[in-house]
Amino acid sequence: MLAAGTGSRLGNGGAPAPKPLRRVAGVPMIVRVLRTLQEAGIRQAVVVVGHRAEEIREVLSADPSLLLEIEFLHNERYLHKNGVSLLAARQFVDQECILTMSDHLYSPELVRRLLAVELPAGHSALAVDYDVPRCFDLDDATKVRVDGGAIVDIGKELETYDAIDTGVFRITSALLDELGRLDTELGDCSLSDGVRALASRGQFTTVDVGDVRWIDVDTPEALERAEAMLRVYGESLGDEPGTGARSVDPEALEIFAPSWVRACKPYDEAHFATAEQGDVLRMMSNESPYAPSERVVQAILAAALRGNLYPSGAPTLRERLGARALLTKEHVILGSGSTELIDVIIRTFVAPGEEVLLSVPTFSMYEARTRAAGGIPVLVPMRSDQEHDVLGMLRAVTERTKVLFLCTPNNPTGNRVPEAELVRLLGLGLPTVIDEAYVELGDGTSLVHLVREFPNAIVLRTFSKAYGLAGMRLGYAMANPVVIRLLERVKVPWNIPEVTIAAALAVLEDEVEQRQRVEQLRDARQVLFSRLAGLPGVEPVPSDGNFVLLDVSATGLRADDLVARMLGEGVLIRSLSSHHADRTYVRVTVGTAAQNARCVAGMKRVLASAARETAAPAYVTDAE
Repeated sequence: MLAAGTGSRLGNGGAPAPKPLRRVAGVPMIVRVLRTLQEAGIRQAVVVVGHRAEEIREVLSADPSLLLEIEFLHNERYLHKNGVSLLAARQFVDQECILTMSDHLYSPELVRRLLAVELPAGHSALAVDYDVPRCFDLDDATKVRVDGGAIVDIGKELETYDAIDTGVFRITSALLDELGRLDTELGDCSLSDGVRALASRGQFTTVDVGDVRWIDVDTPEALERAEAMLRVYGESLGDEPGTGARSVDPEALEIFAPSWVRACKPYDEAHFATAEQGDVLRMMSNESPYAPSERVVQAILAAALRGNLYPSGAPTLRERLGARALLTKEHVILGSGSTELIDVIIRTFVAPGEEVLLSVPTFSMYEARTRAAGGIPVLVPMRSDQEHDVLGMLRAVTERTKVLFLCTPNNPTGNRVPEAELVRLLGLGLPTVIDEAYVELGDGTSLVHLVREFPNAIVLRTFSKAYGLAGMRLGYAMANPVVIRLLERVKVPWNIPEVTIAAALAVLEDEVEQRQRVEQLRDARQVLFSRLAGLPGVEPVPSDGNFVLLDVSATGLRADDLVARMLGEGVLIRSLSSHHADRTYVRVTVGTAAQNARCVAGMKRVLASAARETAAPAYVTDAE
């Protein structure tokens, strides 16, 4: 076993141990390899040490799990190539033996297969993996070119190759003879040099280890993957693969995910399930209270008859949407709701560790999808007057900032970003997302014209709010064609079903009815605002969305308490802690006139009940 090198690529991970003693799932690597050899039937081991040799000797000598007879050899030239380390053990290679590295973890089955192969006298063999794509670090792996089972060439830089070197050999003294000759000639030599020399005489063959699991632990990333493999497959890496001897623990699969994915919290959809229970008003998710029109329903039914076909790229729909903004279809990309496009934008521009700038409170998906991509959300709180702190956002920009998100009208505050302030932010040159999910519900003034002036402007829209197609999932982004082409590299194909495309086209043709519905929602919002403002302790915030934000701090109830009590009245509203709003805020979606009246009446009863509880005298016993 070669354990003499410094292991500089792995680093010390904050620990002083040399590489062979770096712990993988709590056990030093070299101990793991020796246990594997022991389990495969090996009884004697020669360990070649060099860098910090005495520490390695002490650990191995004190480990009670190692029953092998271990001999230590010191390689004074350990800063040379690995062939020199093997030469240090030359006196022990008087018969055929296994050669292994202290940083390659593998199943005992790999050794068994290597030993089971019949070799001609004087020939050596290398265990190789022909399943090249499964190699963890292909760039750094030693590649092997094979012809008829014999090695033709070996090296890290091979451009054409058939297999990967697992780092486990079956050798004879012939390999040591070649290494000795090379060392005398060149003053140094690697194992690959010796293998190449024997291979030129047809004396080095390969042994296919098939589905045996192995990994070269040469980098911090490889160490993390090795720990994941041990958790999933066990201490012997699922010895004897394919026998079903050990099933995979589903919970263990989590460790294969990057750390930032493991840290993510999935979107809590419990409120949707709650809203399906009995006669509960859905006034929590900013949906339209109006069902799709007859024209839309008929378009959906007709498109469903083509459900056996892949959907098109919807050029007609993109052209219609672009034309409404005085743009072309090349300025438009479609998403399965604007949420998918938020995710696509972040994954297009943001690498792990880079930053996304957000003004909060705002739509929670910006932060959630940033974290899922390994990005860092930088949260800039709004001013006390609920306006965006543009100066604070400008100050928060760093060299790591990659994307800026602004929702206007903002969810949940309902206010707009003044164009002049948005232009200041666009002047930074960063990709800047202007989310206009609620734009149709205000006075209709859009900032989409900024796309023609600023190549870094990306305007998001959705069919979920004003157009009432939340269940059909359609959003779209408008941006410079160069940006759209970038986003299309990341977006999955066929992401919009044909029925959704048909529904959206029908909505755009239904202009009169859609305009009437928007007007009804605006009127209903104003009535709802006025009636909620008349309730004791309730302070509504003016809104250009299809919702009203309420500050309920003066009621004496926390937001979560009010939501729970309103559910008892058959009305589901939303607490906004996930939006980084204070726990004194709730959001009420605008419904029909009848729904709004029921909501106001229910809240009035809840607040009256809470007031009575507060006013009730407290009786204190003598014991208390």
